[in-house]
Amino acid sequence: MKHIGLKIIACIFGIALWFYVVSARVTEIDIQVPLVFTRLPETLAIASRPAQKITITVKGTAIDLIRLKRSSESAAKILVDLHDAELGLERIILSEDNFIAPDFPNIHYQSANQIAALEVEIDTRISRTIPVHLKGAFDAKDGYTIIGVPTPDPDTISISGAREALTRIFEIQTEEIKKQNLEADETFNVPLDFSKLPPYVFPSDSFAKVPVSVQPLVRKSFTGVPVQLIGLYDRSQYLLEPSIATVEVSGGQGVLSDIKKKDILLFIEFNRFAIEDADSLDPTVRISSDVKSFQVRPEKFYLKKKVPVVPEADPANDSTKASPSAPADSQKTVLTENAK
Repeated sequence: MKHIGLKIIACIFGIALWFYVVSARVTEIDIQVPLVFTRLPETLAIASRPAQKITITVKGTAIDLIRLKRSSESAAKILVDLHDAELGLERIILSEDNFIAPDFPNIHYQSANQIAALEVEIDTRISRTIPVHLKGAFDAKDGYTIIGVPTPDPDTISISGAREALTRIFEIQTEEIKKQNLEADETFNVPLDFSKLPPYVFPSDSFAKVPVSVQPLVRKSFTGVPVQLIGLYDRSQYLLEPSIATVEVSGGQGVLSDIKKKDILLFIEFNRFAIEDADSLDPTVRISSDVKSFQVRPEKFYLKKKVPVVPEADPANDSTKASPSAPADSQKTVLTENAK
């Protein structure tokens, strides 16, 4: 136990010396860095799918490499300048000039693993407007109803990118959204789903607003609504029985308060009776406003043929009729006198 303090100090100095020698030693390691393209002309776009990250070998002191590994992802990157790119396939040989690590000047690029050269397909840049499709479901609380169909706003977005890539894109979906038990108007911000977009395609929006209108569910009856017989037919020969109906409508309170009897159209096409071989049919219903459901009473309407009205003979005028034996001139005289 003699001179134990000196032994401990010597051990500490030995470890420190070893760490200094090791950390100062120049070595190589493999790291993964992002691949960044810059200065591409506005009229051109990347049409291929190059890797977002690549593995490269770098060289430096051990202490610098340790610091680099512990730094953020953007501490080092491979930068590819495309300012002089042309249409077609660009083949790029990576070098020390492409390696960027501003906080680590003593770390140097050695080589790129996995690829001998970087290949990038360049195409003409175009812009397109495509529809936004809502992927979601909205349900109202019992006693309430959703008015209309919720639609995203905006319902279209503009995208730009390589011509070949954009011709295969027909719509953008929102991320899935489900809302239940709604009892008041609400607006939801829904992210757009870009997971299926090709790389280097840039949309004009990343979110869509979805307004949902909710109203209390009520019922309202309309009596004396006329039922029309439409189509090509002899209107002096046919009619519907009955000719009016009662329509009970259910829907949003605000919507039903604006509906009038004239906004409800009931009709039956004349040809349906022959096509369906029936003497009674249910009418087609058209309501100008958005309602949840409706019911027509009665449910069936009959096609009837009108009975011609034969005028009854007037006994008082029997004396004016010409006898069969009367000459034609005398008959004309009697008819003329009656006309007078």
